Amino acid sequence: MKQTISALFIIITLNSLAQHPGCDGNRYKNYVFATYDSTINVQYGQNYTMNNVLQNLIMDVYEPHADTLQKRPVIVMIHGGSFTGHTRQDEKKRCIYFAKKGFVAATIEYRLIDVPWVDSTTIVETCTKAASDMKAAIRYFVEDEATSNTYKIDSNYIFIEGGSAGGMAASQAAYLDSTDNIPAYIATIIAANGGFQGNSSTNNIHTTPIRGVINYSGALWRKDWISHGEPPLYSAHGLVDTIVSCGHGLCDAWPFPVIMDGSCAMQQEANSKGVYNQLYLDYGTGHCDFYNEPALDTVLQQTADFLYNLICTNVSVNEQANADNQFKLYPNPANETINITLPINKNEKEEIQLFNSIGMLLKETEASQSTQLNIGDLPSGLYFIHLKNHPQTNGKFIKE
Repeated sequence: MKQTISALFIIITLNSLAQHPGCDGNRYKNYVFATYDSTINVQYGQNYTMNNVLQNLIMDVYEPHADTLQKRPVIVMIHGGSFTGHTRQDEKKRCIYFAKKGFVAATIEYRLIDVPWVDSTTIVETCTKAASDMKAAIRYFVEDEATSNTYKIDSNYIFIEGGSAGGMAASQAAYLDSTDNIPAYIATIIAANGGFQGNSSTNNIHTTPIRGVINYSGALWRKDWISHGEPPLYSAHGLVDTIVSCGHGLCDAWPFPVIMDGSCAMQQEANSKGVYNQLYLDYGTGHCDFYNEPALDTVLQQTADFLYNLICTNVSVNEQANADNQFKLYPNPANETINITLPINKNEKEEIQLFNSIGMLLKETEASQSTQLNIGDLPSGLYFIHLKNHPQTNGKFIKE
């Protein structure tokens, strides 16, 4: 069972598709180009690895073939692999997918761990280096726009994407800044790696504008690094992922314990901070299982639709909007009963479905705007409420 959980507190207002010159109701959502052009082995920066080896930082860039648009959104992609392996070619198919929909897409090489494991600080440092490399790639495109304009990108629409470890690096690049509550040991690592902008290129006169984040099975070291007004977030995650927990939990990718906040925890924080977001949950599956068909088609199309909304519609955040018409579950955690407030009119009815943590349908019943559900017969654990007629609205609770 797969479902999509959209952010609460969001108003999306369509504005005659006038936000970007490429918005025609088709481009960015659908395939509009039959093929693509690629520029391989573009050096975007240079920096030292953890083993003090100077590494040229390389990316491959994919563009729509014979495109006449002069300003185009760009997606900078960073591959996964536990920060120890894989290559930028892992993202090639996704680059081609988005290039055919009208984006410029780049997949970057970055510095991997090349020293013996020590403890969780090894992961903090390599993630910080990866985020520094990603920001250097962003600055490369900003500099290109300001000078030769080779890739015809629009720096107002720079998106970043990463899967697994890449999702961690992309999320850190987007959300960690000097205003956050940062443990002293992490602050020391950041300072030693060029600060929050990083030091992976000599091009430091430009900022790193990030319009949105695409996080596939990634995490943040601390979910509260997400703050009000920061970039929108699309995530996809397997609910029973044991490599990177969807919630606050242990990441099983390394030979020592690392606790992080996965996509579920990040969405909860984004909701509380009024950050526009969407989460695709793949019930009953593990780490990056949605990379396989047919789930991948769903995830990529949802990603394209999410980016389309950011590019071609007015997305405004209002934390107080519709305060009396929100989807609410309380108390949470619950014991014998849980109260459900549905985002429907008082005279409407809705079908609600109750799933356990492995995606098994346990109950299905008709509900009104205010409903009380008996859960006394359920064992302790995590449960999900799905609105059958409003598939974008879902919630979760803990049965004590």
